[in-house]
Amino acid sequence: MSRPGVTASGPGAEGLLPHLERIWAVARDLGFDPLPTHFEVVPAPVVYEVAAYGLPGRFTHWSHGKAYHLLKTRHDYGLHRIYELVIHADPCQAFLLESNSLFENLFVAAHVAGHADFFHHNVFFRRAGREMAGLAAVHAERVRRYEYDHGVEAVERVLDAALALEPHADPWLAEEQEIPPLRPEEPFEDVLLFIQHHAPHLEDWERDLLAMVRAERLYFWPQIRTKVMNEGWACIAHSRILRRLDLPDGDYTEFARLHAAIQASSPFAFNPYAVGYHTWERILATRGWDEARFILETEDDVAFLRNHLDRQVAEACDLYIYARQGDQWVIVEDDWARVRDLLVLSRVRGGFPLIAVVDGDYRGRGELLLRHIFDGRELDLDEARQALALVERLWRRPVHLETRAGGHDVVLSVPGGDKG
Repeated sequence: MSRPGVTASGPGAEGLLPHLERIWAVARDLGFDPLPTHFEVVPAPVVYEVAAYGLPGRFTHWSHGKAYHLLKTRHDYGLHRIYELVIHADPCQAFLLESNSLFENLFVAAHVAGHADFFHHNVFFRRAGREMAGLAAVHAERVRRYEYDHGVEAVERVLDAALALEPHADPWLAEEQEIPPLRPEEPFEDVLLFIQHHAPHLEDWERDLLAMVRAERLYFWPQIRTKVMNEGWACIAHSRILRRLDLPDGDYTEFARLHAAIQASSPFAFNPYAVGYHTWERILATRGWDEARFILETEDDVAFLRNHLDRQVAEACDLYIYARQGDQWVIVEDDWARVRDLLVLSRVRGGFPLIAVVDGDYRGRGELLLRHIFDGRELDLDEARQALALVERLWRRPVHLETRAGGHDVVLSVPGGDKG
């Protein structure tokens, strides 16, 4: 059984807390079982900083600053607004904008209850250490120490490469699995871990940076893997909880506006909130609550979309495939099953290509050979070469990548020579 509880701090938190407690009580009455959650009422810059960094107190890097500047600028110009932000921990950490109206904060809290329930019960979050919210601050302190000892530029060069390679940390790797030898018997799918242990010229502090980046990536991986399910379930939660709160008529009008804004479709990208919400609604209507809970506990986005996105969901979300023809973007496919299949493929490994280590002593000269496990989608060769250059920054010997382009097998190579 989970520990009941919701707490709050920040401006106006004392008056907000009874409403939050009511939301948690209603959520439990409806069958949701969220983790305990602490809500903090904060100004917009704090919310956008946490959103940009991913975790409070995380190490600094120019990419985090770039993300913060983009989010904050869009907020300042009224182009974008983050209503909710919740961190998977125990207790979960949720942030509310102090500029929100009371109803907006109730809406957000009900949405957060859905996330906290999903975090609590989905199988892929069981190995995602809920202590990472605190461990990230420990990592940040070590990064600052390395910057003092070795220089900011040297640390940034390693972090640039590590963060570019973090999608190629294998989330399925068993904790007890041994690191393969320099020449693995089978392709090894955790490129970041292989480089961390086998790169011949890395110093201990550089290997530690790679280990920190990899650990944080594995923490985020369940959220990447279940984005559509998680956001859709949070929408199910806020829609059901708020209907039980006996709100004034004006608040129901505001609820309809906020819910519609979250569900709005885009002509150029699928909306995970809408796709997830409508898919869950179909499951609940056709299979019931108990079956929905089983799906929540056991599936990820790939299984969820493959098994449960049907014609009705595709039509409700106006899903189609578009492509550029000449100087125009046009719809090239609207068959719901084919659209679903492409959407499923886009969720495999979070949409990132699968790259594996083939040989860490290629040609007997200490070179690194990687292989793109081809699934029908070709790599952008310019981006692949840029990524290889970052791999070489860590391996500091020539690196090679086998892939397919234009229907032919090709090998991309970057010469070595960077020893520091």
